[in-house]
Amino acid sequence: MRLNQFARLNPDHATQIAELNTIGLPTEKASLAELAHATYQAFEAQALTASAKDEALAERAATTKLDVAAFLAGNPTSISREVFYTIGLQYLGFEAGIDFQYDQVLEFCKQTRLPMVAGDITSQAEFNAAIYLLLNTRSKHLVTLIDLLATKGFLQHLSGNFVIFNGKTLPTFDTHKVIRERVWIESDLDSDADGQRDMLEATIFRPGETADGVKSPALFTANPYFHGTNDVTAVTHVPEPELAVKPARKQASAEPVVRPDLPQREVTGEVTTAAAYGDEDGIYSLNDYFLARGFATVYSAGVGTRGSDGLRGTGNQDETDSAVAVIEWLGGTRRAFTTRTGTTEIKAWWCNHNVAMTGKSYLGTLAIAAATSGTPALKTAISESAISSWYDYYRENGLVVAPGGFQGEDADVLAVDTYSRLKAAGDANKVADKWQARLAELGADQDREFGDYTPFWDARNYRNNVANIKCDIISEHGLNDWNVKPKNVIEFHKAMAPLSAHHKLYLHQGQHVYLNNVLSLDYTDQMNLWLSNKLLGVDNDALNQLPDVTIQDNVEPETWTTSADFGTGAGISTQDVPLGTDKQTFTDHSTAEFKAHNDTSDGFEFNIIQPESIYGDSRIVLPLLKPEQDLVIEGTPHLSLTLSVDAPSAITSVRLIDLGEAKRFTPNAGLVEAAGYPLGYDFKSANILEFKNAPKPTQAKLISLAHANTQNPISPAESIVTAPGTEVTLELDLQPTHYHLPAGRTLALIIHGADQAQTIRPTREVTYTLNLGASKLTLPERN
Repeated sequence: MRLNQFARLNPDHATQIAELNTIGLPTEKASLAELAHATYQAFEAQALTASAKDEALAERAATTKLDVAAFLAGNPTSISREVFYTIGLQYLGFEAGIDFQYDQVLEFCKQTRLPMVAGDITSQAEFNAAIYLLLNTRSKHLVTLIDLLATKGFLQHLSGNFVIFNGKTLPTFDTHKVIRERVWIESDLDSDADGQRDMLEATIFRPGETADGVKSPALFTANPYFHGTNDVTAVTHVPEPELAVKPARKQASAEPVVRPDLPQREVTGEVTTAAAYGDEDGIYSLNDYFLARGFATVYSAGVGTRGSDGLRGTGNQDETDSAVAVIEWLGGTRRAFTTRTGTTEIKAWWCNHNVAMTGKSYLGTLAIAAATSGTPALKTAISESAISSWYDYYRENGLVVAPGGFQGEDADVLAVDTYSRLKAAGDANKVADKWQARLAELGADQDREFGDYTPFWDARNYRNNVANIKCDIISEHGLNDWNVKPKNVIEFHKAMAPLSAHHKLYLHQGQHVYLNNVLSLDYTDQMNLWLSNKLLGVDNDALNQLPDVTIQDNVEPETWTTSADFGTGAGISTQDVPLGTDKQTFTDHSTAEFKAHNDTSDGFEFNIIQPESIYGDSRIVLPLLKPEQDLVIEGTPHLSLTLSVDAPSAITSVRLIDLGEAKRFTPNAGLVEAAGYPLGYDFKSANILEFKNAPKPTQAKLISLAHANTQNPISPAESIVTAPGTEVTLELDLQPTHYHLPAGRTLALIIHGADQAQTIRPTREVTYTLNLGASKLTLPERN
C-alpha cells in the first residue's frame, strides 16, 4: 500500500500550536506523559468519560508488552519513534501484528509513504509537532487522521463553524440539520418557443447552520440525469451498413446564438423560505464530503428536464446558459421563485456568492461549458471525464463514431435519454409536438450520413470559447476512457495554456470513473485545499501546492508522478518510427466476421488486438519497437499513413498496442473496502477503490487509437472526392496517452477497416493497400 499525499502543508511551529489549540487539543502539561495521555484521551471521542477513554487506550498497543494506558502510566520522559508510530498507525486504522509488525513499524511507514518525525520524542514541543503531522497523515480509510477522528465525534464541540486546519476545512457541520429545498430560476431561454422565459428547477442541500447566519459557498452540479432517464432502445441507431460517398465540400462555422428579449416575470413578494422540499438525494460523494464541511450542494438537471421548462438539445447553447443561470442566482445576480409558475421571489441569501462546479461525464461537460461563459460567480470547476467538443464524442475525422460502450448512441438519443419531462406526463403533453419537432431537427442536423464537422458540431465545441474562461479549473480523466476519449481533456488543456487562468490535470489508468475514492492518491484532500482557497478565501497557497499535472503509472501499482505539463516542455522528445519499406494489402471482412461469430462491441475491442484473432484477415499488425529500456510515451502520437482503397470512401482504423504476456491493471479500480471512505460525523460513507493488477496475464493492451474517413485527409470539416485506387495520406492524431512500456515488450500498430465497436458497420468488403515506405509514426516520449 502506498498512500501518496500532495495536499499536506508544513506550517511553522507557532501555526501548528495555534491550530492544535483551535481544535481543542492540549499543547502543554506538567510532563510529556501527561500531555500524551490527554491527547490520546481526546482522540477517543467515542468514549464519553475519562474512565471510558482509558479503557479505550488499554485496547491499543504501545509495545508487545504494554498497552497505551499502561505505557503512559509509567510516566515516560521520552517516546521512541517506534512506540509513537505503533500507536499512531492504530489510530490511522492499521492493525498491529496484521497490517504491520511491531519490529518493522518504521519500515512499514516508509513503504506506505507515511511521513515521520526525524527522531525520538523527548519534549512536549516535539510531541506537538509529531501529533500535528500525524493528524495530517492519510489513513487506511483514505482520509486524513483528523477527518477519521471526526467521524467518532472528535470535532463536535466545534459544530456549526468553519474551522480551518492545515489549510483545509474540517467536517464541523451537522449533516442531520441539512435543509433540502427546491427553487425555480428564471433563465434567458425560450427553448420551447412559448414566449416566456424557461424556468429551471434547482435542488439545494444547505447546512442547517445557514439559518443562524452562516454563509455557505456552493458546489453546483449540473446533472441532466438528476431527475431520471428514459429507455432509449427504440431510438438508438442501428450502425449503418453502408458508408456514404461524400461530395467535395468545406463546412462553415456556427452562427452565434441570438436570444429574444423576453419580459421578466412579475414579482409580487419575497420570502426566505422555500415552498418545495428537495426529495431527491445527491449523487456525488465528493459533494457530500463538502456538505459536512459547510458547503452547500446544488443540483439542477437543466432545461427540458422534469420540473423545468424547455426542450433538450444535447450540448447546445441552451444547456450552457441553463447552467450559467443557476450560477448567477447563487451569485446574487439572477432571480428565482418559490414555485415554477408563481411570482414570489427567493434569493440565495444563505450563499456567500462563491460557486464551484463539480461532476463527471455530462456533468463535468457542463462545468466546462459554463466556465467558457466567463460568469464571475464561478470561482473554479472540478471537471471529470468531460467532453470539451461534442464532435470528439460522437464523430471523428469525417466518421460517425460511438462513444465506447454505447454503439448507436448519438446526440438525438442522448436528448431522449435526458428528457425527463416525460416522467411528468401532464407537463410533457403540453409540449409534445414541439418535442417531436426538436428531435427531428436534432436527427437531421447531427448528420449521420456524412459525419463531417458541421456548424451543428462547431456550436458544440466549447474549446472555441476557452478565451472567455476567468477561473482556474481542475480536470480529471482516464487514460483508458474510450467513452469520453482523452483528446477531450488534452485539447482543452492545450487551449487553456495561453490563458491567465490555470488548469490542473489529473490522469489515471482507469476508464470513465471518478477519482476521489481511489486510495493511493489524496485527491479528496487536494480538492479540500483547492476549494477552501477558491470558495472560502483561505490563504493556503493551493495553486502552488497542488501539482500542475499528476499522472498514474500503468506498471507500478499505487504510483503517481507529477510534472509541470503534459506532453510538452522539458523532458519530452519525439521519435519518428518507420512502418516498413514495402506495400501491404488486406481486405476488411470484419462486419461479416462480427456477424458470423455473434460478436459484441466488447468482444471486438478485445479480439481485434489479440495476437491470434478472429479478425486476423481483416488487419495488418506491424511490430514497431521492442525497447531494451523502459519507454514512456507521453503526448499525442501522430501517424502519417499513405494508403489506397478500392472504393470511393472507406473507414481506416488504427490501434497502438502493447504486445507481450504480462499482468496488467484491470480496466477499472477494484474494491478495497466497502463503505470505508467516511464523509463526516454520523454521515454517509463510500467505497474505497484501487487500481490493481489482474490476477491473470494478458497478451495485449490497447494504448491508443484513431479512426478516419479516407475522404477527409485534410480536416473533419473538409471532404474531397477520391477515385478508387488513388493514394491519399491521412494525418492521424491518435488519442493522447501516458504509457509506460517496459523493456522487452513490443510496441505494435494495428491497421484495420471498420471498427465494429465504435464506427458504423459497412457490409462492403474494402481492400486496403498500405504504402508503408511513405508512412511513419511519430511518438512523443518522456525522457
